[in-house]
Amino acid sequence: MAIVTALYSDSITLHLINDENLPDVRSMLRGFPDSSSMIEELNSSYIPRIDDGRRVRYGFYATLDGQLAGLSLLDVDDWGTLTGSTGADTLLHMRGKGVAPRSKPHLFYLAFEMLRLNRVETGCFVSNIASKKSIEKTVGFRFEGRSRQSGLNDEGVLEDEYHYAILREDWERFYDKKRIEVIYS
Repeated sequence: MAIVTALYSDSITLHLINDENLPDVRSMLRGFPDSSSMIEELNSSYIPRIDDGRRVRYGFYATLDGQLAGLSLLDVDDWGTLTGSTGADTLLHMRGKGVAPRSKPHLFYLAFEMLRLNRVETGCFVSNIASKKSIEKTVGFRFEGRSRQSGLNDEGVLEDEYHYAILREDWERFYDKKRIEVIYS
């Protein structure tokens, strides 16, 4: 049986992280000014997770034109309501190239076409202007509100968060699923 190993579109490939390639991914992330924080994020947010026999965390390392660019994520938060969430961490030297927003169609394809989810959410701290801009560049995400003092930022301070979501119907209206190439092993 063929297994999905990557998703490709728009010069970005999202390579699925699994137990077998995890040591290689850690190794690839070494040697950058932000290596320690990226490896920390990898270990806390991108390692595969299984719940009740089903995979619920799909972490990817992203390449742009073959160069390592960062990490992207899709979590299945609730199979009952068909809800997921997404996030991304981009290497400092690759920021400003649209890696995170250009990776979202890949994640939406996985969420809506392959996993049959209905809703994908994301968010960021109010102080994270770069993430806010990246989210707002992503076609289909709608601003849904601001939660007051709802999360601890990197400094350990409670901070407000912005919340966004895209629905399956938005994805069907704005995206061409034929633009995503699924790569199998």
